[in-house]
Amino acid sequence: MTLRRRRQNSNQTHPVAPKSRLVVPAVLPQILLEAVNADTLVVTVNGNRLAATPIRRDEITATVTELVGRFGSPTRVEVREMDGSVHADILTPPAPEPRSPFAPPEDAAPALVALPSLLEFTADGFVPGEDVALALILRHSSADPTGAARALVDRGEIPRVRGEVILLGRISGTASVQRID
Repeated sequence: MTLRRRRQNSNQTHPVAPKSRLVVPAVLPQILLEAVNADTLVVTVNGNRLAATPIRRDEITATVTELVGRFGSPTRVEVREMDGSVHADILTPPAPEPRSPFAPPEDAAPALVALPSLLEFTADGFVPGEDVALALILRHSSADPTGAARALVDRGEIPRVRGEVILLGRISGTASVQRID
């Protein structure tokens, strides 16, 4: 048997695989959906149960799509049914939308993210479970001699978080006016 070397032409082009922008982490993020009953599932992400209430089966697609998109990398998704069966797959995030030629240029420096500065307001006297509205008081107005009041709001006005807020019970009508410090 004779081995022959083939001479390769240096001008010959080789196909190059397109570079993928998808970064695969050493350990894949995991989304676990556990059936609580026939219609609802509890979601656990990387071992931490989501604080939200269980989701319905018709919300699975939207929930998983949003979470995989947030991770930005391939994600292991596992569904554990009540009968003990397990369905698993690895999902990749959707490809980014192509950038419009009319879009403003991207800055080289990343935008700074402002950390939230939270204020807490509490009050008693509401009906258990009722919706309580939080309203920021922009300004005050006086009632006329007949008891009617009129208030105008400029749509272009940017409200500032200062002054007072109202907690208003939608069922009980309970109102609590509190000063913002």
